[in-house]
Amino acid sequence: MFTPRRLYIYLVSAISLQAFAWALIDLLRAMLISPISTDAISLAWHIAVIIVSLPVFLVHWLWGQRLAKHELEEREASLRVLYLYGMQASFLGPIIASTFWLINTLFLWIAGRPPLMRYPELSSGEALLFFIVPILVLGLLWFYHQRIIQQDAKAVKYTGGSATIRRLYALAFSAVGLTMTTMGFIYLLRWLMMEIGGGYISGELRSIGYLSELTRLLVGIPLWLAFWLWVQRLFYGGDDEERRSALRKIYLYAVIFVAVISTVASITFILEGLFSSALGVTNSSTSNGDVGIPISIIIPMLVLWLYHQRVLKADIELTEEVERQAGLRRLYYYLIAAIGLSAFLVGTSGILSVLIRSLDYIGFNIDLRQELSWYASVLIAGLPLWLIPWRQAQVRARVGGPEGASERRSTVRTVYLYFFLFIAAITLLSSVVYIVFSIVSLLLGELPPIISDLAQAVAFMIIALLVWFYHWTVLSEDRKKLKSEVKVELEQTPVVYINDGRERYNQMLVKEISQQKKDISFISIDISEVHDPEKSKDLISRINEASIIICSWEVLIADHNEREAAPGVTTAVINSPAVKLLVPTRSKGWEWAGVDEWKTSFFVRQTVNSVKQIIENRGVKPVRPLGTGAIIGIVFGVIFLLLLIGIPIVGIFSSMFF
Repeated sequence: MFTPRRLYIYLVSAISLQAFAWALIDLLRAMLISPISTDAISLAWHIAVIIVSLPVFLVHWLWGQRLAKHELEEREASLRVLYLYGMQASFLGPIIASTFWLINTLFLWIAGRPPLMRYPELSSGEALLFFIVPILVLGLLWFYHQRIIQQDAKAVKYTGGSATIRRLYALAFSAVGLTMTTMGFIYLLRWLMMEIGGGYISGELRSIGYLSELTRLLVGIPLWLAFWLWVQRLFYGGDDEERRSALRKIYLYAVIFVAVISTVASITFILEGLFSSALGVTNSSTSNGDVGIPISIIIPMLVLWLYHQRVLKADIELTEEVERQAGLRRLYYYLIAAIGLSAFLVGTSGILSVLIRSLDYIGFNIDLRQELSWYASVLIAGLPLWLIPWRQAQVRARVGGPEGASERRSTVRTVYLYFFLFIAAITLLSSVVYIVFSIVSLLLGELPPIISDLAQAVAFMIIALLVWFYHWTVLSEDRKKLKSEVKVELEQTPVVYINDGRERYNQMLVKEISQQKKDISFISIDISEVHDPEKSKDLISRINEASIIICSWEVLIADHNEREAAPGVTTAVINSPAVKLLVPTRSKGWEWAGVDEWKTSFFVRQTVNSVKQIIENRGVKPVRPLGTGAIIGIVFGVIFLLLLIGIPIVGIFSSMFF
């Protein structure tokens, strides 16, 4: 089936079904709830949408179902899976919201309080009916699509893009349930602490107390458990693709990141209150003893952190590849270290800024003391969070042998070091620009700059220099050790390239290797010129001594293009203990499944890259240029990750004082 036809069917089906569902919901509400009854024009519009959209949906959906019944490829198509899970998500989102307000309205009704909604004229019973209608309509549609998914799953196995769509659906609603559960616990703990301590309850808690938090928990906990347990079943079901899923790891690391950031920020609030009290600041947010807000965040976030850290550890232990295990652990430690170092640098810079600006005043005023409390709190909260994982990383990096080399070569470590080099370089650039600007302005007759501003620029420049120099030193040490190790490995790894007469490939390969790896023991032998028995023995001897053998697949064929290979070469290559690196060259009458037809220069780069990976004891992986689809996918992935990280943090801390 052509993709345009498939796109047409599912797009029309999705639009028409959504139109039918919401027109039906509005019509039922208008018929059953008298205060929101609409006029004749609105009623006619809803009926017209239902009459038109339902047949359009049925025609297109039944067409798609008929194709899926006769074509197995249709059932496993990513576009069909996207339609099914996308429609389920579009139904489930409003169902969750309606269920929340239904339970909340029921609690308020029991407590004798009016419902909280945009129709104040509705009674509690009418308000309940208002939310029951979409739950029933959308619930039936969700259940129908769930049955279709179950039927498809019995016929085909979701892999590749289809499995990713299913995984994204499950993890997204798991994140929604987890966010609701966490928020519910935070608000409920805060309410309990306020009740016990007699503190002032503000914001949402002031108007609805604990009822909304109980509702949030009653909806969030089952939602999270249902989808998270499903995710866990998929992961532990023995499917290697699920275990290697990057989306699951992104989810776990995002949750850990949110938990760590929230914990550090809350600890900062508590420390700020202590420092403010010690410095005599009375208008601080926590200096009055009200530590219930940060404590109510710390407890759930610590539980969240520890649980998902445990899940991540279990995932890592199930990973069969040792290098992949180390990489996943490494990503966790460097993530925590990056958060800690960022907080430490913010605190250090802030303290210096406060101390310098105090020169403009006689002593510290209240505002400066409060700022000093904040920055000192950030510094203290971030320092251990950076030192502990960073020292562990440094210990692993300084170990000799493959373990230390793997740590120093890791992409995560390199990104971490260059990230802070970049931050330091930009800060240094900005500070120097301001200093030069101040000097030039003074020379041109302008007023002299404020001493405190100039001093801040100098202080930030010094901090940036120290950060840049430290991380550059670490990076240089890593490079120096890697260079010495690679040199030894190159000298101990003789590479033999068996050339079967492809002059252009041969010349480009020799040139590329000689440019990138000057110390490599590289020998190129053209078997088309070796027919003498003595030379053949010498060739076989070199093959037996090689650690890496590069050759085209045709070398292993006894008779190809009416030319015999050198006697014994095929046997020698096959029996050699060396790593064999086969180049997928093209020949008439032969094709490679799943291998694109690249230019010779591309295969030369892939060959050199593979040799480097083998010498460095890494798995051989192709380096492919990013296509348009991959770039778009990365952009959307980054946006999704930012939303996944940002929304919970904003939701948590926006409620701290409002």
